[in-house]
Amino acid sequence: MILWVLVALCVVLPSVATLTEWFISTGLSERHHSRHDTYVIPFALTGALSLAMFFMGLLGLVLGWLCYVGVFRADITTMIGFFASFVTVMFVMWAALRRYRVATFDDHLEVTPFIGKMRTIRYADIERMSWSKPLGISPNRSILIQVDGEVQAVLVGTFDLDQILLRINRNDVLDAK
Repeated sequence: MILWVLVALCVVLPSVATLTEWFISTGLSERHHSRHDTYVIPFALTGALSLAMFFMGLLGLVLGWLCYVGVFRADITTMIGFFASFVTVMFVMWAALRRYRVATFDDHLEVTPFIGKMRTIRYADIERMSWSKPLGISPNRSILIQVDGEVQAVLVGTFDLDQILLRINRNDVLDAK
């Protein structure tokens, strides 16, 4: 029974991600409208994650089949379990990245974080914007937006932060780093 659940994970999750990228994704990371601009994680990243899920799921199924027919002496449940775990973690990461969005309006911005509820921040309420240190292998720095002494949003460095900062137009609260 558990084997079939693991096989289903290796097939269903990559399929959902790939079909979503294929049919729903516009491929544009910036969309400029008359009353607002919207920024999302670039299609190149989310598409690459869905492709990695697809190939790892397929590789897991092939190696599991090779275990089943006796080419490898490994346990088939362990083999497919490893790949199903990888696909599941990648799917959660893909879903969080697909969810992240920043929309800038004339007087406020709306940030939908990776996890949690959407936050609306009025530009006039921003007390401080500071540059964060680059995380991981990406050289891009993010911007932390503070309101009422707490970080209310993070603008990730993969976005066109210059455009967002021009729209916010609060250089008086931006750290000079």
